[in-house]
Amino acid sequence: MKQLYFLLAALIFLVPLASAQITIDTFTATPNNVEPGHDVVIELNIENAGNDDIENVIVRLDLSQVPFAPIGSSTERAIDEIRDHRHETLQFTLRVLPNAQVQMYKIPVIITHGTTSTTSLIGIEVAAPAHLDILVDNTDLVQVGDQGKIIFKFINDGLAQIQLLSVTLRQSPGYEIISSPSLFVGDVDVGDFETEEFIIIPNMADPVLALDVHYKDTNNKEFTATELIQLNVYTAQEAQQLGLVNGGKSMLYLIFGIIVLVIIFIIYKKRKKRKHAL
Repeated sequence: MKQLYFLLAALIFLVPLASAQITIDTFTATPNNVEPGHDVVIELNIENAGNDDIENVIVRLDLSQVPFAPIGSSTERAIDEIRDHRHETLQFTLRVLPNAQVQMYKIPVIITHGTTSTTSLIGIEVAAPAHLDILVDNTDLVQVGDQGKIIFKFINDGLAQIQLLSVTLRQSPGYEIISSPSLFVGDVDVGDFETEEFIIIPNMADPVLALDVHYKDTNNKEFTATELIQLNVYTAQEAQQLGLVNGGKSMLYLIFGIIVLVIIFIIYKKRKKRKHAL
């Protein structure tokens, strides 16, 4: 009899506990992918899956290990009562910190009622578009027909890492490619850059270089683009006039030499006249 009594008492004690089940039925994040420095609205659908009404439910987001901050209110909400098999909807507005890395973050949601506490995880994806800027860093090309190198600088000025960057310099009547037309650059971190060089012979003044670039972001999304970059190259005559090649300096030396000879000739004539006068 005593064993039966204790068994019945245990069942009576356990039934209310088993019937008290608070869960996150669904949740949404708007927008689905949020950029660093932007806001995201989280909507939680809290369900009482048990057979009893539950009072004094506390729902709290634990942001201690993730780069989010609450906007407009705290990270905690109180629900006076959730009736059995009913739902309650809660909203939280969070801001992604500007220095957040691009990745998926798991935010713990702690639900407490009475002496019972459960923790669930929701996922928020922080994403940002990758962006690549290409500049001519240096070149030793001056005039048409010269063979020289062009050093390109590939700058990651976006908010996501650039991965597996490869570039191809297209063939063009405006220039002849001496080096390999395709290069593998690799990864470029945010706020960083890499440099690579091509060797060409320009066939015309100011040729436009066509660079095909291909890379992926941290989510393996592929990006393909063609960048057109004008290269400052002069004709032989322009280079000489600007003094950018030796021909221009030789001309200056020639003019200077002619002036010196004229001065010497004038001095000689003057001295000759003085001798005749004496």
